[in-house]
Amino acid sequence: MKKIAGGALALTILLASTAAYAESTEEMCVRVSKEWGTQGDVAGQCSCLAGKAAEDAAIDEELRSLGDNYSSDQEAYDSASDGTKAAFDSCSVNS
Repeated sequence: MKKIAGGALALTILLASTAAYAESTEEMCVRVSKEWGTQGDVAGQCSCLAGKAAEDAAIDEELRSLGDNYSSDQEAYDSASDGTKAAFDSCSVNS
């Protein structure tokens, strides 16, 4: 497993409340990253994740769910599907 840096997983994770659909995936990711105390290039990682989410509605939905249900980058990553983990990994500063 790649070391998760910068935790855009906050996404992570891209990552938000059900009312969050009013905010973009990128905005939600940045907000959740701040709440989780994520370090690193959060803006860059969230932008990357938003791009992945725009290409795949399932990733977008899962990112939002992860933000609702977890309280750290690692928890969100560990609970993510393989497809969402791949998005996290490709957006990591270590990729």
